[in-house]
Amino acid sequence: MNDLEDNLGTVNEIACSGDYWGDGLVGSLSDLFYQTLRPNKVRDRVQICTYTLGRKNDEIEEFFAILRDLIDNERKVVLIINDEESGTFQSCSSFAKGKLKELHDLGKGKFEYYFFNSKSHGGKILHAKLVVVDRKIALIGSANISRKALSSNYEIMLKVSGESTVSRLSIMLDKLVEMLEGESNKT
Repeated sequence: MNDLEDNLGTVNEIACSGDYWGDGLVGSLSDLFYQTLRPNKVRDRVQICTYTLGRKNDEIEEFFAILRDLIDNERKVVLIINDEESGTFQSCSSFAKGKLKELHDLGKGKFEYYFFNSKSHGGKILHAKLVVVDRKIALIGSANISRKALSSNYEIMLKVSGESTVSRLSIMLDKLVEMLEGESNKT
């Protein structure tokens, strides 16, 4: 393995949502997302960063059920969500906010969530879509955690491994949490 491959890690899987364009070339984005988060795939901790956390529907209910399973199986979960409201758009739905509070109350010390408020950051938004599992595996892509992103939009996701790369992504999320905690933005 050359230095470039070692520094960048390995792409283990490619997945997409949306009809036609994947057409058997890559796997299902929702399958990759949900399977990577299952407690039997996580030994210690999951970090999740998303712009949108959607409204009540089967996909979002499954996401919260998986988070509950992780907590019940003594895994730690840290979730960072953009908190944008303009007109009729909410980047984190009222339903999701209720579920976040419920999980936080249930999983004291095992489930933490943070809102990234663009007003506190000069109008900049948190647009990253990233999942890090045990600092060993990362899911990187364009998909938010919403019904359309996980099923019908034309989205892509890569499953990446490589200690150096995934560890850096995890540290980036840790730093983001530190910044948000410093702002007293934690819920």
